[in-house]
Amino acid sequence: MSAPTAPKCDHLVYASSSSVYGERPLAGAGFREDEPVERPVSLYAATKRAGELMSTAYSTLYGLPQSGLRFFTVYGPWGRPDMAYFSFTRKILAGEPIEVYGEGRMARDFTYVDDIVDGVVGVLDRPPPAGEARLFNIGDSRPVGLMDMIATLERALGREARKVLRPMQPGDVSATYADVSRLHALTGYDPKVALEEGLGRFVAWYGRHYPDAPSSP
Repeated sequence: MSAPTAPKCDHLVYASSSSVYGERPLAGAGFREDEPVERPVSLYAATKRAGELMSTAYSTLYGLPQSGLRFFTVYGPWGRPDMAYFSFTRKILAGEPIEVYGEGRMARDFTYVDDIVDGVVGVLDRPPPAGEARLFNIGDSRPVGLMDMIATLERALGREARKVLRPMQPGDVSATYADVSRLHALTGYDPKVALEEGLGRFVAWYGRHYPDAPSSP
């Protein structure tokens, strides 16, 4: 039986995740794509790393140009309702307490969705040579503490959250921080939307799309 042939595709761009970096402290510099990522702390992270490895194998076998993007905490309108900023908004407006894991000592590289789109399009328009599989971080490159994020959201909502501190959840990491120099060198990627502006946009969107939710004062 002859080997299968790959479908015609000029450039495959797929989503990976910052979770592949596992647990590591913030040390004054962002996580780089050439760092070892062989110690995932969750099954989700393991599947994302497996996807990257399969991408490399597929590119080698079939010559399909591929680019994997390691997303860092994407937020904004039409986001996932299970993410912290989204569920916190619902609970704060409803007067319900929010559960703050890691006792608030975590940090995330929150990246607004419009900046993510700029990065994706920039990579898509610049395919690698046939047979090459490459990886890029796509983040804001400015990690923010969880308690600072909550304070920013409280200001956008005009309400104070009732916080219940919880220990770190299994499989979670204490911090994420993207070094985006590789993506910048290829595309000129330069994230523009700071967290305060991005959360403000999200709160305005939430009010339009969830009109029955209690409104901020």
